[in-house]
Amino acid sequence: MERQSSYNHYLDYQLIPSTDYGGKIRYFDRFHSAFDSLDEIQRLDVHLDYNKALFEVGNYHRFVQSVDPLIEQVIIDNIYEHRGEKVFEGLLFKKAAALYNLRQYDGAIKILKSLVNIDKENQLSRGLLSLCIRKRGKTWYDLSKAIAIVLMFSAVSILFAEFVIVSAFHIDYLEQVILLRNVLIFIASMILIGRELAMYWSIKMEIKS
Repeated sequence: MERQSSYNHYLDYQLIPSTDYGGKIRYFDRFHSAFDSLDEIQRLDVHLDYNKALFEVGNYHRFVQSVDPLIEQVIIDNIYEHRGEKVFEGLLFKKAAALYNLRQYDGAIKILKSLVNIDKENQLSRGLLSLCIRKRGKTWYDLSKAIAIVLMFSAVSILFAEFVIVSAFHIDYLEQVILLRNVLIFIASMILIGRELAMYWSIKMEIKS
């Protein structure tokens, strides 16, 4: 009787439109205990779909809390594929993406490194890993850009002064002013190039480690 009731709830859940994520979440939250009596495949169906719904609506905190037990269960039951999809890798990637959206970059990086080690050709994992590393290093990356912009604006100001004031009234200082302007532009350019090279190597070394 209990099994039949669980199966009825399972059927009702399946009738909810695939994109009605809110409806799926509400139904699962209300009857989640009823799904415990389902067989392994059906129970996995519901829990995977529920976690997908949490992810799709952007409820990343609940998703991270909910997905960990599911990942553990998948490992314990040796279920690495479900309906033609790689369940383990899929759940890990979604968890990493959720952590990225929660700005927990270190946690996301740790997971994504594992995924890259599992499949070095996984471009989604590599791309998100690079993005996480960029975000984690955002402070110095943005600071270097700000410094370069200030130097560029200073060079523009000097250029303006060069044409309006120095060329007209202080021609003896023109050479020094031009030199200062060029030095500022050169330093700003080197900072911009250097920050990109530093980030590139940082990402490359992080992925390899």
